[in-house]
Amino acid sequence: MMAYSIRRFGSALFVAWLAMTLAFVALRWVPGDAVDATLARGGATAAEVAARREALGLNDPLWRQYGEYVLGLVQGDWGESLVTEQPVAEIIWQNIGATSALSGAALVIAVTLGVSLGIGASLGRWRPIRYGAEGLAWLALSTPVYWTATLAIYLFTIVLGILPGVGGAGVRYLILPATVLGFHTAGSIAQVTAASIRDALGQGFVRTARAKGLPEFDVLDHVLRVGMLPVVAVVALQLGFLLSGTVITEIIFVRRGLGRVLLAAIDNRDYPVVVGVVVLSALTYSAINMLADVAYRVIDPRVRMED
Repeated sequence: MMAYSIRRFGSALFVAWLAMTLAFVALRWVPGDAVDATLARGGATAAEVAARREALGLNDPLWRQYGEYVLGLVQGDWGESLVTEQPVAEIIWQNIGATSALSGAALVIAVTLGVSLGIGASLGRWRPIRYGAEGLAWLALSTPVYWTATLAIYLFTIVLGILPGVGGAGVRYLILPATVLGFHTAGSIAQVTAASIRDALGQGFVRTARAKGLPEFDVLDHVLRVGMLPVVAVVALQLGFLLSGTVITEIIFVRRGLGRVLLAAIDNRDYPVVVGVVVLSALTYSAINMLADVAYRVIDPRVRMED
């Protein structure tokens, strides 16, 4: 167990380093920088632009900029915004709460809805239930987030007037964006759940259990235990969708969060902020996958983490 934990921790650090390096290099290959996006657009003179770029170290060789950034990151310094000069760690800390609330609520909705639709599509004896569950899963996968979000705002805010559509920081302002994001994430979970349960129902242990007279409820419990293993993996993978989906969702619902921070930083070529959010996302994604491995072990004791 200890060796496994060390390997996974090292893997998480490698993923974060690789994501940071790719973002660091790719951003500097794109034409323009933060000075062009701020001072130059604001009508500053060429001398002012050159002086500002020199002061920020943007004229240094790429290897030197990279080395200084990595050294600072190892020491816990995430750098400063090239636009506002605010520490990147402070920017992330100010906005991570709103994004975590949105992602967490959306994940709960996605897992609940996705597993329910998957069970309905695979075990539903009534055709309307089975077809309805399959239809909702396909709808979640085939429609874009911005379309569903716009429709939800129009229906529940403008027409019915029961939920706020944009802005705000309370729980009522979280319901619509979390539901929209969770609905789209639920599609993949529902399909994997349905396919996994159907596969489990065809295995020999189900026929054996029924032949021995085991109650149907107990048979279903064993089927769900086996069928949930792939679902744990897809839930972990859907974190990537949640992290990217929050960008669009926060923009449409005018919510503060890391998604809006990332979009503004990309527009302003604010390298340290972009790289900081990328590193945080990579670490979060790796941590979720480690938790998924633990959940595998809890659901099926036959799984060995040391393998």
